[in-house]
Amino acid sequence: YIGVYPDGRIDVKGLTGKKRHIPDFIKEAFMEMMKILGSVKTIEDFEDAKKRIIELYKERYSKIKHGEVPPEKLAFRVTLSKPPERYVKTTPQHVKAALLLKQKGFDVKAGDIISFVKVVTSPGVKPTQLVRDTREIDADKYIEYLESTFEQVLDALDISLTTIVGSRSLWSFVPSKTKRR
Repeated sequence: YIGVYPDGRIDVKGLTGKKRHIPDFIKEAFMEMMKILGSVKTIEDFEDAKKRIIELYKERYSKIKHGEVPPEKLAFRVTLSKPPERYVKTTPQHVKAALLLKQKGFDVKAGDIISFVKVVTSPGVKPTQLVRDTREIDADKYIEYLESTFEQVLDALDISLTTIVGSRSLWSFVPSKTKRR
């Protein structure tokens, strides 16, 4: 829930955007959205806040989509609870990233915080230290996180993400010269 005190302070409980593991770029957008909502005093303020939140979402969406966000701002940070080689049954994403660091000669041990981003190539993650180009980053995964973070609040404001970004048809992926008329 989101609670707004008379002095504008905001109390957030249980929403994705507040969780520890969310990348800073998305968490900062969430906190900006909370600040906008916290400034609402009248119905007119509320309508203005909805417009500002939509613009905030569009701006963050665009930056992710166009590779304009530094990897550090998109990083997930997870602590290794044991040495990476001791994960045998399953290999969580942060462990996959830790193993990539070890392959590159980094010293990785239990207690280390592994900073990684989601990428389009196998194994799907990469330590932030090893990212050389933002085009490696899986923008669609981050847009999913952005969507789920905003959706929890936008649903309550009766705003649909589909109407903000627009729905895609098959034809939106076809070069303009070959599109149907």
